Amino acid sequence: MQLLRKHSGFTLMEVIIALTITAIISAMIYGSFSRTFDSREFVLQAQERYQTVRAALERMSREISMAFIYDCRELDTPTGEHRYRTLFKVEREGKIDHMIFSSFSHLRLFRDAHESDQNILAYFGEPDSEDSSKTNLMRREKTRIDEEPEEGGKAFVLCPHIEELRFELWDETKEDWVDEWDCSQVEQLNRLPNMVRITLSVIDEYGEEIPFTTIARIFTRQPLANWIKPSQ
Repeated sequence: MQLLRKHSGFTLMEVIIALTITAIISAMIYGSFSRTFDSREFVLQAQERYQTVRAALERMSREISMAFIYDCRELDTPTGEHRYRTLFKVEREGKIDHMIFSSFSHLRLFRDAHESDQNILAYFGEPDSEDSSKTNLMRREKTRIDEEPEEGGKAFVLCPHIEELRFELWDETKEDWVDEWDCSQVEQLNRLPNMVRITLSVIDEYGEEIPFTTIARIFTRQPLANWIKPSQ
């Protein structure tokens, strides 16, 4: 009897119970780690999304602060040569405002390139190439100021999948924010706003609209034609 007890092992039922307990513990551990990884991926995606929005706002704010105008009117020089027109225009177009302006924000990326720090920039919305139900914030840059400032240039996505873009402009003559601006029109002729408030809204991971806002202060608000005489 003592010999039989010495060599006895687990019964089939004990093995089944042990395997069941092991399987349950493994499933619990896997589920815990899986939720942890899912939460980590969720947070990383949210951080990347918000970082993209903040980077877009920072870039727009910096470039708008360097806006300038020489003369918004279509005038000829005393010698009869056509003078290239600069502009600053903001228009309401649905939920995505359209903005185009001349700026000193261009960066030369290639040595000996025939470019200066002057450019024409435009911000506008465009349907996503893969999903037309979504709208991308586009940035178009034209590195040379010519007689057609609203045409040409190279565009790329500044911020994907936005919900709304609003520009509000501080008019010192009205002491209030206005929705539109055109320096070629009588009311705002050859003037730039003191500040531009930019509100960029996106849909977060919970399906809610989240607005991000910043303010850009424009430093050169008077036309450069007041100080720079045209060549004779």
